[in-house]
Amino acid sequence: MLVLYTDGVIEARSPARAFYPLAERVASFPAAGPDELLDRIHRDLLAHIGGPPVDDAAILVIERTPSRHLLRPRTH
Repeated sequence: MLVLYTDGVIEARSPARAFYPLAERVASFPAAGPDELLDRIHRDLLAHIGGPPVDDAAILVIERTPSRHLLRPRTH
């Protein structure tokens, strides 16, 4: 899975002024698909900052799935 994000995500601060530790948090989440992971990050980020973000924040989660043409047997 590939997680792309803007600086507004990792620079989001808690009320105690701690930055959001995206890599550590994602590593601690149970395995999930891209939709579930995105939802989990979103909820966790909002909980970390205690409300709406003050800066713009964007996250994109991409999962590569096997291509069907790679699974077909070759015919020569």
